[in-house]
Amino acid sequence: MSEDTVLVAITASRAEGEIVYRVECSSELTNEELEYYLSEMIKGICSWKKGICEDDIRSFKGKIEKKKK
Repeated sequence: MSEDTVLVAITASRAEGEIVYRVECSSELTNEELEYYLSEMIKGICSWKKGICEDDIRSFKGKIEKKKK
């Protein structure tokens, strides 16, 4: 991670005509902590942008890259 204070970072970008997703996390996080933080982020996004979490959302095809060590 680029900063010591960042625990989890999620990035979506375009690469070669596809949407590429990347999730990076601190090496100090347990799987349980990562799962909790990701679920809390999703809850926050759904509260902030209610339409994103409804059944009629747009779908994107993407890839999830391996976590950098």
